[in-house]
Amino acid sequence: MPVVELGLEAEARGLRSVSFPEHTHIPLDSEGAAERYQRALDPFVASSFVAATTSLEVGTGISLVAQHDAISLAKAVATLDHLSEGRFVLAVGFGYNRPEVEAHGVPFARRAGVVDDTVRLMRALWTQDEAAYEGEHRRLAPSYSWPKPIRPGGPLVLLGARGSERNFERIVDWADGWLPMGNGLVARPDRASELDELRKRWADAGREAPLEVCCFFNAGPVDEMARELELAAELGVQRMQVYVEDRDREALLPILDDVATAVEQAMA
Repeated sequence: MPVVELGLEAEARGLRSVSFPEHTHIPLDSEGAAERYQRALDPFVASSFVAATTSLEVGTGISLVAQHDAISLAKAVATLDHLSEGRFVLAVGFGYNRPEVEAHGVPFARRAGVVDDTVRLMRALWTQDEAAYEGEHRRLAPSYSWPKPIRPGGPLVLLGARGSERNFERIVDWADGWLPMGNGLVARPDRASELDELRKRWADAGREAPLEVCCFFNAGPVDEMARELELAAELGVQRMQVYVEDRDREALLPILDDVATAVEQAMA
């Protein structure tokens, strides 16, 4: 289904956002890479089309930022956020496909550190009139760069990763929130304790803004989806995104109808 049509149909049903995954390419020697990722759209270009034709929030779910030039990506994100009037959310991740990562010149074992540096460098460009950054993997001499994002600290940045001590340290240190790996909350009773731990670390670090959390859930029967949304509200999860694979219009519209019904049921 064309992304502009998808955005318009989602908006017509009262849904709030559309996000896109990212894979630049899938090397033939990849192991375990889903075939659908061979045809993934560029998430930033796709987001710009939806943002220009709807009032939806747009974003990545997730962007493999280590596979980008950090300075150019900072400009693209700032421009998209600026033109959409602050409707862009950047979820980032490390990437699991070794050949894909290493084709971009990033050693697979060091990709998490490259993500750390990339986000920090972009933050500098988004927030400083005279920006500079010196990290292990990324460097920026004092530079000017406009436009700045609408939100003073830059767009929301969520780390898509497993719930681990090191990843929670990263979230508290340089992110605005968490996009947990795995679909659904009902099937993950450990998620509540993970969120409690992360929120405690967040508060202990003196982070004043609320911790932003976005979770994926699977399309399914309305009652099951409504329960996912009800549990999200109980856990203080601000965003829930239903996961759908690439489908044609006839297959996707009934799913959007059911999601909208589930939202109404959960809010009743």
